Amino acid sequence: MNTTRPSISTFIQARSVGDAAARPAPGRVRTGTARRPGFTLVELLVVIMIVAMLAALVTVAASRALTAARNAAIKAEIDMLHMAIMNYKNEYGSFPPCYDSLTLTGTSVAGKHVARIFPRATNLSSQFTTLLNSKTPAYVVPTNAIPFWLSGYTSDSTSPLSPGNRQKLFDFNLARVDSTTGIYFPSGKGGSPYVYIVPGEYGNAWPPAAFTYSVGGNSYTIAAGAYFAQPQNGEYTNAPPFANPDTFQILCAGRDEVFGNDDDLSNFWPGTRKDYRDSLTQ
Repeated sequence: MNTTRPSISTFIQARSVGDAAARPAPGRVRTGTARRPGFTLVELLVVIMIVAMLAALVTVAASRALTAARNAAIKAEIDMLHMAIMNYKNEYGSFPPCYDSLTLTGTSVAGKHVARIFPRATNLSSQFTTLLNSKTPAYVVPTNAIPFWLSGYTSDSTSPLSPGNRQKLFDFNLARVDSTTGIYFPSGKGGSPYVYIVPGEYGNAWPPAAFTYSVGGNSYTIAAGAYFAQPQNGEYTNAPPFANPDTFQILCAGRDEVFGNDDDLSNFWPGTRKDYRDSLTQ
């Protein structure tokens, strides 16, 4: 019996031949191998649904954040207007009136207010007429009282209301002051004028009749009795005790341009009316 062992070189040669036989011939595809991993239709639908749900959540959150930011901008401007009126009081000794007849004279409510500040001004009636002729409203109502008074006075104590020379107490964005009615409103919200009410008018609803005006070609109507001083509890009951009994109230209808809803803002509510009412129940 031949018991000669194969040499190492013979073993290596045989292994190489076996490996070559195991390899597929060129141009042929090996069968029985694993497929490339990929999504099934069900998996793809699940992924699409998850992405859609996340997009909806992000959209809602972004919308709420945008609304909150816009409300905060209006509230910030209300607070600045509040400070400007307080500075007016410190400068001239009293808060300005919020309402007068449509024909101002030296003896009307607004005329008496100016006459007290400038006793040397003896031609106030003609100055009010000049304001009217210059297309600046020469009347005072809660929707235009803020820009009327915060437009300030001239340095001439005998002619404090000369148009064009008045020294403003607030840096108004003139694009948001209507040249016909004098109404001042938040950016893009002509239907939400800033309304100024002093304690002497608390309990009196305004306007006495429906008030229609135009801003930028758009027409707006404030229903009769829509605005009135707000009670301390935040409800729309027009009953005492009123908030800010010794100063004044600034009201704004908010982004929806409808006064009496939860997004109303003021100088005494922290945030919107809804925020204030929620704080009362906490």
